[in-house]
Amino acid sequence: MCSLFKRNSKESPSSHTPLKKLTIALVPLLTFLGGCATSDTTTPITAAAVTPVISCDSLAGKQLENVTITSVSAIPATASLPGHCQVLATENGTEHDIKVLLPNDWFERYYQQGGGGFDGEIPDLTPAVVTGPNAGTAALKAGTIVLGNNGGHRDPSGAVFLNNPSVVERYAHTAISKARDFADALARTYYGKLPHYSYYEGCSNGGRGALNAASKYGTRFDAVIAGAATLNLHGQITHWTRAAALALPTPTQLKAVAAAAIAKCDALDQASDGVISNWQACNFDPSTDVPASVGLTTAEAAAVKTLMTDSTLSDGSTIYSGFSFGDMSYWGPAYAKLGIGHMRNIVLNNPAWDPATFNINNDFPTIVNVIQNKYHFSAEANGLAQFLQAGKKIVIWHGSDDALLSQKDTIRTWQEVASAAGTAASQNSRLYIAPGVNHCGGGPGAETFDLFTPTMNWVEKGTSPGPVTARKLDTTQTGTLFTRPLCVHPSFPKYKGSGDINDAANYTCSAS
Repeated sequence: MCSLFKRNSKESPSSHTPLKKLTIALVPLLTFLGGCATSDTTTPITAAAVTPVISCDSLAGKQLENVTITSVSAIPATASLPGHCQVLATENGTEHDIKVLLPNDWFERYYQQGGGGFDGEIPDLTPAVVTGPNAGTAALKAGTIVLGNNGGHRDPSGAVFLNNPSVVERYAHTAISKARDFADALARTYYGKLPHYSYYEGCSNGGRGALNAASKYGTRFDAVIAGAATLNLHGQITHWTRAAALALPTPTQLKAVAAAAIAKCDALDQASDGVISNWQACNFDPSTDVPASVGLTTAEAAAVKTLMTDSTLSDGSTIYSGFSFGDMSYWGPAYAKLGIGHMRNIVLNNPAWDPATFNINNDFPTIVNVIQNKYHFSAEANGLAQFLQAGKKIVIWHGSDDALLSQKDTIRTWQEVASAAGTAASQNSRLYIAPGVNHCGGGPGAETFDLFTPTMNWVEKGTSPGPVTARKLDTTQTGTLFTRPLCVHPSFPKYKGSGDINDAANYTCSAS
């Protein structure tokens, strides 16, 4: 099936068929390895490190792929990071800023870090703690070029998108390829050769970017890691905008709603640990299961229940799966802002649009037409299927307590990809659900884990990943409170019935 994957890295996404109506049949994701080669280059990777052929300082002012290098810094090795050349650059005629870390000892790997929200700033490329959203530190330590960019603009508020289609296009996905073009030219200039293995990782909007990297620019990457991603931004915008008309409880009350869900469903994994691990078996209703002392009005309880319920059209078709049981106190106030921001600044280009006029049945076709048909924000299912059929790897993870993007919608929409890819889905992809983890982190669950290293080993050594150990860190981010296995969906960490409930060794990944 590898011969089917012949996408040009600069091919227009309009050549892809739009997303079909999504099914909800669950396709199990098995844990064995597929057989296609993953390298885009013909020269095998060398065992020895590649060293620069020119100095870091000599890169200053160079123009590569219509990008100008604005500053360079030779960063000496420290106890935590290897020595590297830091490059800052900007795409000519734009506000598309790019940052690249070039290791002194390079093992022909490339890692691109996705951003978040409306982008507008370069993410931290060397976080102190490696997490699911960002493993730039682990990548740099593995002798990898690490790149991050700002999504093509410098406005985190998203107001810059209004009547600015070229900026919207970069934010939607084209900045991914433009940054990669620059990285390749930089590698050829600095090391004298191109990367052999290439990875993309991100969470939230960066997770959407990871799936786009695979779907739209699949010849440029060997594997992607997508956290809290969406294959359905048009449905997500609809669900957020719908929230603008709801009478949401106060943040304090929303915290109490989440606590009520834990009280009802915590022990479904056989351990009372403050985490709903067996979330699929949890039957929580905010209109009946929240104590009266919380003081929810009928309208407030109904509002929470609406957010936990699928958004559907009048014909009954699901356009977005509802949220789960996570704490909405932080993200709840953002629902209307995000929905209305997308509607005003991208979908309608009308800053005066009144959200009170929003009607799902009338407005959803317009959202789809702009977000997907015009700008191709979401990864195309057939492009992802081709990526997997070429033997390349997709690793997806999502927190079961995510109160901003629904893990249930990620699972639902992934089934179209799995169906289109056939056996390549079970061979070359993994879907992990992190119990009790909110949006890209936070929540009561174990949110700290490294998916880059097992993905790298899968691509380069053929080591098929299974459960990964996740940690819950203390407030200093230095001590571990407890560990849990991060299980391949549909399994969850189930307590064995004896031993320390804080130790992952005493849990098994179970589907029941």
